[in-house]
Amino acid sequence: MQKTKATLADLISASNNLSPNDLSDFNAMQAGRNPVDVFPKALDETTHVIKQGNRVLAVGGHAQGGIWFVTTNVVNELSKAERFRFYRMLKSHLVTIKSESSNDIALTNFVSVNNHAHVRLLEALGATFQTGHATSPAGFPFKQFWL
Repeated sequence: MQKTKATLADLISASNNLSPNDLSDFNAMQAGRNPVDVFPKALDETTHVIKQGNRVLAVGGHAQGGIWFVTTNVVNELSKAERFRFYRMLKSHLVTIKSESSNDIALTNFVSVNNHAHVRLLEALGATFQTGHATSPAGFPFKQFWL
């Protein structure tokens, strides 16, 4: 398992194989979009990928404080030990991002209140959440979080 700068191919691979929870979040945020059209546009100098061999587990970035990442179906195939290693990689990457980021930029985004697995992961990574919720353009409840 390794983390590297993401390529366009990595983003396309992830968008074609989003985990059910992340695909559900994507659709609940704004209806009528295709991940293959959206995720490649997010490629910038902050975008990284975590792979196991040549298989994409997750991609994400943090341009201008808008932190994001999505997982693929490959994560569901990981053993307990591999999942723990994946979590440690995410946590280590977050520490790096925070140490390299300006103190005046908050790392923030929104997560669906119905994506319980993602909320638990964010909590484990130390996220704080808004009280109450916001409604997405598609009409679903989301919570803003800060890392």
